This record gives sequence, structure tokens and C-alpha cells, in this order.
Amino acid sequence: MRKYQLAVIGSDSAGREALFERESRVVSGWETEAAERVTETLQTRGVALRLNCEVSLDQIATGENGVHISVPGRESVHADLVLLATGRRPNSSGLGLQDLGIDDTSFLSVDTHMRLSRGGLYAVGDVNGISLLDSTAFAQANVAIRHIMGHSARFDYRWVPRCIHTDPCVAAVGWTEEEAKAEGIEYLTASNTIFLVSDNPRSIIDPEPTFLKVIIDSKSRCLLGCLVAGDHAPAIANTATIAIRLGISVDHLREFGLTQPSATEALMSTLRKLY
Repeated sequence: MRKYQLAVIGSDSAGREALFERESRVVSGWETEAAERVTETLQTRGVALRLNCEVSLDQIATGENGVHISVPGRESVHADLVLLATGRRPNSSGLGLQDLGIDDTSFLSVDTHMRLSRGGLYAVGDVNGISLLDSTAFAQANVAIRHIMGHSARFDYRWVPRCIHTDPCVAAVGWTEEEAKAEGIEYLTASNTIFLVSDNPRSIIDPEPTFLKVIIDSKSRCLLGCLVAGDHAPAIANTATIAIRLGISVDHLREFGLTQPSATEALMSTLRKLY
């Protein structure tokens, strides 16, 4: 019996929209702080979360009034629409790669230059399965092109920002705290919840709160990672990406004077907590 990840647009007996999640929290592939912010927003808007809940196809029934989902031990849900996310697979069959000695039965294996095992061939984007994000595909293509042209270039997924357009939007770059701890890296963290507003009502950037968490190396004082939840999360993560790639120390970075209120200044404000 195959299980699926479901997103349900509908309502329970109390008239609330419902979301099924087979993991113990939403956005389970991200840090817990991201899950907490998305969960808080969903609950504030009246969405009923069904966590630790797997649903099989035989639990979904269609009728004249829409879709009915029945889960043992849980309240049934009536929905207008059920979205089944079954995942992705590489579209590389039929290219003759096996004739070249390249295994194309799954995601294609590449090195840090994005090269396949056969000389002169490169694979970028979803087809190699490293990270199924457009930002990653762009970064990989840039590495491949530079390497083909004879320049020194390699791909490191920690240098590429990642983003999911939930509400609030969540973006991150670099190391997570869990990864740094597992690698035995000595680090410091700081977090902040900021409202991007000022005394002038015409300079409101975002009336909703923006959450930030930064991780720095205790010895080098350089930025290791950044997590953001808020409407301006992608812009903040992009700024953090530049800081990570350039290896600028936090002590130097946080002295930059920037316009206020602004998304970038929110990052600097958080970094200033790391004295």
C-alpha cells in the first residue's frame, strides 16, 4: 500500500482548512525554527494540522460533494481538492548515456565540477539530484561553464541559498546548527524577530515579523549559516550568501551602515548581537 504526502484544500467538521503531514512537523527538512514560524502562521489562520499522519489512496473517496478523506483515529476531512506529491525523477532516459558507460537508472552522479564519469560530459540541475531547486541549478550551470572554459570552479551546496515559498517564506544558506554541531565546529548563534517598520508610516517595509537566526564560527568570526522566515527571506539569505562566499568577518560586516528599515539591515542587527 503506497503512502503519499498530501496537501488538502477543504475543511473538517469545524469548517477549518486541513493539512496532512506524515512527519512530526511541517517543513520537516528545515530547522525547527522554520517549522515553528510556518506552523504558527497556519494555526493563526485557522488551518487544522494533521501531523504524523500518513494517508493511502484507499482512504480517499470522491463523491458529488467533493472528496472525503478518512483516517483511522482522526477526524474525517471533506475537501474540494487533494494534491498528491509523488516526488520527481530524472528525465535522462533515451539519451544513450548507458552506451557511454553512465548509469542513468537514477539521478546522475557528478563530481564537484559537475562532470559525469565520461570525460567532456556535464550534468546540472534536477537531473543529478543534489538539490532540486532552481537556485542550485543556476549555480551548478555557472560552475560547469567556468570549468569548461578552463577556470577554477567547484560546486558546494553550502554556498547556494535555498528557499521555499510558504507563508511566511523561508530561506537559508550555509550550515545549520545541527550540521555544525555534528561536525564538531565551535560556533555561536544569535536569533532575532524584527518588524521592518519605522516611525514614518510611509517607510513600512513589512508589517509582519521577520525571524532571523545566524551561525558564526567562534574562531574565525565568519558567518557559517543563516535562516530567515518572513516575506523578505530570499533577499536576506542572498546577502548572507555574499558574506559567506567572501569570508567577511562578522565584526567587519556588522559595522556597515545601511538604510533603515530594510531587509539587509535586519541581518546586520542580528549580527550585532554577537559581541
